[in-house]
Amino acid sequence: MGIRFARPGVVLVLFLLLVACGEGSHSRLGPLLGMQQLHHRTDQAWPRVQRIGLALYSDMAWPGAAPSIVQPFLDTLSRRTEEFLTRRCGVASVVPIAFPASTQRAQMQKEFTSRGQEIGIAHLLLVVLSSREHSGPVTLGEERMMTQMSGTAVENTALAEVALVRLADYGVTIVLPGWATETLELLDVPIGLDQPTREHSLEILRAQAGQQALDQALHVMGKWCERIPEKD
Repeated sequence: MGIRFARPGVVLVLFLLLVACGEGSHSRLGPLLGMQQLHHRTDQAWPRVQRIGLALYSDMAWPGAAPSIVQPFLDTLSRRTEEFLTRRCGVASVVPIAFPASTQRAQMQKEFTSRGQEIGIAHLLLVVLSSREHSGPVTLGEERMMTQMSGTAVENTALAEVALVRLADYGVTIVLPGWATETLELLDVPIGLDQPTREHSLEILRAQAGQQALDQALHVMGKWCERIPEKD
């Protein structure tokens, strides 16, 4: 099976089709926090704390959602976020916290608050990743060449939602979203034994789209932490 990430032109066409159909990833942070709508906000000062909790969750519990990002890639995204918090937001220590088994708001709040009290943290950075996938046939290879082969283009549109939660009252101080789209082209006919499996290739696709979306949200957060105003 041959795999490659699509050319920018292919990504653009598929992205425009996606936007036209209105089928991007839906917000999952609001329902998880028990809010119908959760608006982009940075209306309070960044808490200059020495320790902060960090929980990442890849959500697939809604109609049309793509499979979640597998744990090894989630661990990598968690480490990237830890490095960001210490480098850009002046946090001395980041404590990874496992996401609760239950996504019921009351149980989540109880577990996060209890864990925060155990380890002595007052704030939690909650990162929720979600995505949708679309696939369709594509012809791979240069036009007018005998080497053209049939394949499938798989597009993943990811949403990363970052919220700073004050554990004392479960108040949300900051909410930042990030979006990204990645496309993968797969040959329908295997052409070698050294290629990743289709499933592993899709896992990489979801992780890369999630990383790009998260990096976008963290980029905005970094400017907020450092009090650098956004350009219009």
